[in-house]
Amino acid sequence: MNRIKRLLSLLLTAALLAAALPAVSAKEASMTTLYVSPAGDDRNPGTEDLPLRTPYGAKERLRALPDDGQPVTVLFRAGDYILPEPLTLTAADRDRVTFDAFGDGDVRFTGAVPVTGFAEGTLGGVRVFQKRLAETDPASFTSLFDENGLLPVTRFPESGYLTVAETSPADDLWTEETTPWEFTRGQRAFFADPASLPELSDPTAVQVRILHYWHDELAFLSAYDRAAGKLTMSRPSAMLIRPGDRFYLENVREALNAPGEWFLDQGAGMLYYVPRDGETAANLTLYAAVNDRLLTLEGVRDVEFRHIVFQNTDWTLPEHTGEGWMAGYGMDFPQAAIDVTGVVSVTDSENVRFTNCEFRALGGTAVKFLEGVTHAAVENCVFRELAAAGVFAGGVNGNPGEPGVTGDIRIVNNLIKGYGRKFFCAVGVHVTFCDGAEIRNNEITDGYYTAVSVGWTWGYTHHLTNHVTVADNLIYHIGQGWLSDMGGIYTLGIQPGTVLSGNVIHNVSADPGEQGYGGWGIYLDEGSSEIVVEKNLVYACGSNSFNIHYARDNVIRNNIAALSPDGVFSVGTKTKQDGITARVYRNVFLTDSGCPVYTNMEKKTHFKEHDNLFWDLSLGEKVFFETGWGSGRLTLAAAKRRGFIHNETTKDPLFRDPEGFDFTLAADSPALGLGFRAWDYGKAGTLPGSTLGLGTPGGQTPYNAASAATVQTPDGELCAYCGQTHGGFFAKLVYFVHRILSIFTI
Repeated sequence: MNRIKRLLSLLLTAALLAAALPAVSAKEASMTTLYVSPAGDDRNPGTEDLPLRTPYGAKERLRALPDDGQPVTVLFRAGDYILPEPLTLTAADRDRVTFDAFGDGDVRFTGAVPVTGFAEGTLGGVRVFQKRLAETDPASFTSLFDENGLLPVTRFPESGYLTVAETSPADDLWTEETTPWEFTRGQRAFFADPASLPELSDPTAVQVRILHYWHDELAFLSAYDRAAGKLTMSRPSAMLIRPGDRFYLENVREALNAPGEWFLDQGAGMLYYVPRDGETAANLTLYAAVNDRLLTLEGVRDVEFRHIVFQNTDWTLPEHTGEGWMAGYGMDFPQAAIDVTGVVSVTDSENVRFTNCEFRALGGTAVKFLEGVTHAAVENCVFRELAAAGVFAGGVNGNPGEPGVTGDIRIVNNLIKGYGRKFFCAVGVHVTFCDGAEIRNNEITDGYYTAVSVGWTWGYTHHLTNHVTVADNLIYHIGQGWLSDMGGIYTLGIQPGTVLSGNVIHNVSADPGEQGYGGWGIYLDEGSSEIVVEKNLVYACGSNSFNIHYARDNVIRNNIAALSPDGVFSVGTKTKQDGITARVYRNVFLTDSGCPVYTNMEKKTHFKEHDNLFWDLSLGEKVFFETGWGSGRLTLAAAKRRGFIHNETTKDPLFRDPEGFDFTLAADSPALGLGFRAWDYGKAGTLPGSTLGLGTPGGQTPYNAASAATVQTPDGELCAYCGQTHGGFFAKLVYFVHRILSIFTI
């Protein structure tokens, strides 16, 4: 109701504003620059001396100016521009407009309003600052911020997770016989150990999150029977819940105890906050979200946003509204958080650009280029603390030039740090159906799922996506042990002209539990075809450095794959295809302690390989291979006799310090004699000398920064070499013992 009131108020304000705008003078008709300031007035003409006040006012003034074909710039003075509803530009608005910052300080388009007037109090024995929300405050929100970003909601347990004990088939939408997909039953309830569950004073305010497969379920509780251990969710699960699946609870009043945490008792209209050191109730200002979208562009041409901060928006539960078995049940599509709202949303537009902008603490996907977007770009931007993806690009799966087709998208020289914060299965940069794209020189880190995903067809059916360049990106510390089946770079479907080149990928880790799998560096998934993968450095991933599921006619050449515990390359199967998965040649493959080079070599016709260099860090030329998952090892001699290996070299590649993650090749490396071409790994990541966002220098992260033999997971530290979970010093000890024993036991 409050949002409806705000919308009606905004529409009324816009109508009054349009009526109040004075007639445009001859001088104003020739204006090519408008000025906006938080101290301005939307009745002003928009000159530097008499600026407008809001982005809405700037939009109306632009409409009032005659469209003489000249470009117009809208300049914003520093400050907060609160957007209770998205700023919407359509085909009815002027083309050729640049929105830019002016003067010192940050220009912030924000979806949150300040909340002040707190008083000292206690809640459950914990010292809090509390406030009874007034009529002028938002009555309902799921995100709260301070000056530094998003504040954490309460969580039970405070670390780690609970586990599903049993499912509840009587509550399922489908049975095993009636289900539309083998990975779902549409489950609406499950059981846990009652002794592990907390008392909940307000169960319907609590969110339950289940981590499994490549998806994280998120729903509110609709019923809670602690004595029976039964949790009933507000919507069905998109994927199959199994005994042993991990889950935890969020927004739990009884868990409010850590500085910076908060809880909103919506029924009582009370907001509680646990103060940090130095904060007082009198000086505390927090910011409550009032909007989940900031900017909508529909049918515009030649529009650019420069040096603008987009920040502080709310999140809403994503729901798949398309056709198919999910429609009508309130569940979301079970991959890549594709249904999450775009904070910035662009459709049917041409030449839209975001340059040197920052996207901070957002409750959805930061930028979505949807149907019919062409010649668009996101360059030199900074993305931090995102609930979902950084950039999404995808239209209809048609043919080039048809209505709704999206293409020619540039995502270049951006820092994406901290994505998937609310929707774990979100992707850093996600391209689905796209007629050409360039994803280059981005640094992508600290996410819980795939960093770059290209393609959206599972198999060999019609697939628009083609000529996508994924080059010179630095990707590290993703996955972090939460989900499964992911890659630093992930592809789907037939993609002629797509090239993965010059990327550095390390420390990708999947769920290390019994039901988890698949922290791969480069992952060619179902039907990936006609893709060239060259000059990539991929190492210290939780599973294989490279993985192919089923694929056809790919080229894997001149790469370095190293030090991943399940083997450096799972070569894929012939399932659902004719031909071979890939041609693999002139690569350098480095293992350690007898980990296999190739795995899943079911038939020699599945892949063609020759002229690759193999070496084991501990065992030298004693390298091994596997014909299937855990099928037992083949020696090099046996693999050659069976026709898998051809014209190999087993010599030390002469990396400068592989144990220290320095993979610089010596000038006399035997790899060069195979025709291998060295390249500069330092070119991966953002560009030296560039400025990202409002002032972050580019090119500051070394290609092997934060490389580790272990990566942090919910259970502790995952050893990148042996694939087991350990903790702290013990991980290093186990790894050392593992290497010593391997010399004598293999």
